[in-house]
Amino acid sequence: MKALVLALSSFLLAFLILPLAGFAAETTRLVGAAAVDITPDYPVRLSGYGSRRLPNTGVSQPIFAKALAIGSDTEGPAVLVTVDNCGVPAWMRDEVLKRLATQSKVTDERFAICSSHTHCAPMLIGILPNIFSMDIPAEHLPAIKRYTRELTDHIEKVALAALADRKPATLAWGVGKVGFAANRRSFALKPIDHDLPVLRATDAEGKVRAIFTSYACHCTTIGIDEIHGDWAGVAQEALQREFPGAIALTALGCGADQNPTPRRTMELVKQYGEDLGAEAKRLAQGELKPVNGSLECLAKQIQLAYDKLPTRTEWETLAASKTPSIAYHAKKNLARLGRNEALPTHLPYLVQRWSFGDDMAMVFLPGEITVDYSLRIKREFDRSRMWVNGYANDVPCYVPSRRVLDEGGYEGASAMTYYDRPTKFAPDVEERIMSAVHEVMPKQFLSTTAQAEPLPSAIAYPDHSNLLVVRDAKGAERPVKTPEDWALRVAHIKANMQQVMGPLHDTARWAPLDVEIVSEEKTPKYLRRKIRYTPEVGDRVPAWLLIPNELPASGKAPAMLCLHQTTGIGKDEPAGLGGSKSLHYAHELAERGYVCLVPDYPSFGEYPYDLKKQGANRLSGSMKAIWNNLRAVDLLETLPQVNKDRIGVIGHSLGGHNSLFTAVFDERLKAVVTSCGFTPFHDYYGGKVAGWTSDRYMPRIREVYENNADKIPFDFYEVIAAIAPRGVFSNSPLKDGNFDITGVRKAYAKAGEVFSLLKAESNLKLVTPDAPHDFPEAERKAAYEWLDGLLK
Repeated sequence: MKALVLALSSFLLAFLILPLAGFAAETTRLVGAAAVDITPDYPVRLSGYGSRRLPNTGVSQPIFAKALAIGSDTEGPAVLVTVDNCGVPAWMRDEVLKRLATQSKVTDERFAICSSHTHCAPMLIGILPNIFSMDIPAEHLPAIKRYTRELTDHIEKVALAALADRKPATLAWGVGKVGFAANRRSFALKPIDHDLPVLRATDAEGKVRAIFTSYACHCTTIGIDEIHGDWAGVAQEALQREFPGAIALTALGCGADQNPTPRRTMELVKQYGEDLGAEAKRLAQGELKPVNGSLECLAKQIQLAYDKLPTRTEWETLAASKTPSIAYHAKKNLARLGRNEALPTHLPYLVQRWSFGDDMAMVFLPGEITVDYSLRIKREFDRSRMWVNGYANDVPCYVPSRRVLDEGGYEGASAMTYYDRPTKFAPDVEERIMSAVHEVMPKQFLSTTAQAEPLPSAIAYPDHSNLLVVRDAKGAERPVKTPEDWALRVAHIKANMQQVMGPLHDTARWAPLDVEIVSEEKTPKYLRRKIRYTPEVGDRVPAWLLIPNELPASGKAPAMLCLHQTTGIGKDEPAGLGGSKSLHYAHELAERGYVCLVPDYPSFGEYPYDLKKQGANRLSGSMKAIWNNLRAVDLLETLPQVNKDRIGVIGHSLGGHNSLFTAVFDERLKAVVTSCGFTPFHDYYGGKVAGWTSDRYMPRIREVYENNADKIPFDFYEVIAAIAPRGVFSNSPLKDGNFDITGVRKAYAKAGEVFSLLKAESNLKLVTPDAPHDFPEAERKAAYEWLDGLLK
């Protein structure tokens, strides 16, 4: 292993002088930085991906441990270490800290280690021990143990080197945005955190000595069998190229459920790392906020309870599983029970805080921790002064929020097998952690007012009909040639829709569905239930649930979310209980064998929703409705009669465009039927878009975009295309007075280019009856047959 310590020295810093506004007003303190190359020069098995069976085949990029030391021995120095590895275990931190205690004034609360979580770094003893679902071959163990010993030594070395490098410097910080992280979970709520906090250390001559960044995203852009730092490694290289002589440190935020999107190519690794580096450089060269306050540190060790442990009989059943990871995990625990070992009931968990007076506070949280935590901390404390790091001081397992735990899935439960934890966490995991955060945080950082979720990072597209291009943050365009290119454009479309509709993912308002059956009635072909469910805190949605009397042999039927038009009776019309017979599509689909859920739109039917008062936490009625619809899909997935892989959505007029909007944000919807639902904004009454601006829809079109179709940052060309390769069926009558057929045809032609790129041309269907704003019988029949082809 290379052991060269690259400590900063003054002669290396003579190459870069930055004009730093307000520099004289900043507090001078001692700061040191150092780096050590931790790339092994011998083969060793890599961690992160369970399919690997052999040691690494080479080195694509060297990896490093880096350290930043802040403060004098008199005041007590603090040392932050970043390591390019999937995770540094708590025992290694403890060992390094024990060594540092004999050579420095560093104490437990003033020592933090952050892992980059690159999946192309060597395996360590104590991290992801079950990742391969098998015992490590004897011939591989010596190299893994050797690397583990050497990494421990080098973390000690880099910490001491940073302490030895301390010189007078000033600190400044700010928060930028980088948009390549996307929530990877297949559930309705997909919160994101695109914040990029940046800390800059500058010497007395105005030269940058160190830059520390943190971003909430997995380092899983690639899965090669060579050593590589992934986007974090590229970002460090980019910053050190821009600031010669400086040390660039990169950590992760709460990114357990955020992946780089798209991914899987080296080109994307470089793009993401360079994008992050460019944003950090922009901040570092600007007027960052001075960090003048004295550094105070506090840590609290807590215990996170596991849920009820499996019994021996349950372990024996799990050991017979055909899933290798489950069987291997169960057999290891049976062996422990056979040795009369007690299985752990709790996990030790260290919550740590560093704060610089009133200027800024950092929170360090162990584990693969989900994004809900950073968003909640930045709600309950002053977002403008908060910095949240995950993967810190230990990576013992995934740490889900209560929402993710209730949803289940990989991050909520099944990943625990790879970390060799006995079971998932108990339901109070989030409250235990957040209570500890509140205990260690100074009270002056508490939020004084409720903070709204920030709008996602947006990238402007001057021509929304030009779908086969994707832009970067600087506006440079490149052609869309692959599904991965298109996925990036879709991320931009979603962000731009939220600029108009407001942010979708307010995790603070999530609540269990709490479904209530109000009444039920049997009809000749289905059971009709009136229900209410909770889409978010303090709200109840009335809905009809139609369940066919006869189900497929599997017992699970396809399902449809059925959305009504602008009508006072709301949900009753699609359910066949009033209104126009041509819009009784929920009733007809239920008779056809579909489970149908028919909710009221806010302020319609039996849903007296006050869009001014109750909706004050949303920027638009459209987004509120989308959120309700996503929770409706959650509800459908809970029903034993529903095949959750075969769910679609249908709607007319208001329901027609609401169906499209919902499907953009919920990929669980495999097919969309939109009747009289859209035309591009310039074709809507000749570009007079005021009809879209009531509180029920998108008032920001009026308030922010001045009722100017040229200024609206998304259009229906993109909405239709963003659903690809899933199916979209449009009933667009020739005589529709609301939605001009010429615009519909243009949008379909352009969207067809994307469906062709994704080899899904047959999933895009347009029918144009010679009719007014209606859903004629022939077109409904065609839509139902089309749905049968996709969902049955």
